[in-house]
Amino acid sequence: MKNKIKRKDCYQPSLFDTLEKIEKSTSTIDELRVPIFAPVIQIAKNSGTYKEFIANKNVRKIKTKWGEVEIRNRLLTQIHKDLLDLIFSYSRETKRLENGKIVIYFSQTEIMKHYGDLGKNLKWFREKLSEIRDAVVLYRDNKGNEFDFNIIANKAFDFEQDMFGIVLDDAYVKFYENGLSVDYKKNVPELLKVGSPLLRSIIRFFFTHNSLNLNVDDVLHTIGFPTESTRTVQMAKKELKESQ
Repeated sequence: MKNKIKRKDCYQPSLFDTLEKIEKSTSTIDELRVPIFAPVIQIAKNSGTYKEFIANKNVRKIKTKWGEVEIRNRLLTQIHKDLLDLIFSYSRETKRLENGKIVIYFSQTEIMKHYGDLGKNLKWFREKLSEIRDAVVLYRDNKGNEFDFNIIANKAFDFEQDMFGIVLDDAYVKFYENGLSVDYKKNVPELLKVGSPLLRSIIRFFFTHNSLNLNVDDVLHTIGFPTESTRTVQMAKKELKESQ
């Protein structure tokens, strides 16, 4: 399977300043290789994913060949990843605060403009940021390393420059610092034109590889798509075929 959008070879080494690394990249590679963000825009309450989440006391667990991840408190989707990609891509300023924390400032109006007129408003946008803040991620890689973090520690506002911001969780910054990251900022506008959240998730996954030989079933499992139901898998394959 090949992604439609050409991947940019802009991995950021982890040896230079973390602030600069965050400024010059869009996402960690690990975030794209393990399904922290479900390949849908909304998880229905009658879905197997939601029922399993509730049965596990609000924990979603997924294991793939690239590692395993647990997401607690909130189910994150491609909408949450879309918004994070936009914030990293169209940030006005990224800086360290006096307490050492890293904050990314941006224009809420600009972010929503780039996301498109979907009948959403700033209240909706802030609610989505709160959902990201609520989610706790536990990631274990295949080397035995473990990272436990929120992505967003809290929201911020620069009254002097009239900018909204997100303060990154210290543990997430350490996670970002530890691994490789990729810059696909220039691809974000084109990526968001892809109507299928399933395909957007797959494209993001392939941003992390020069080449990879996987069949469709393996790809669906890797991005966290529920593959237990044959009918659901067939519908996913049909969606991908129609999106080409």
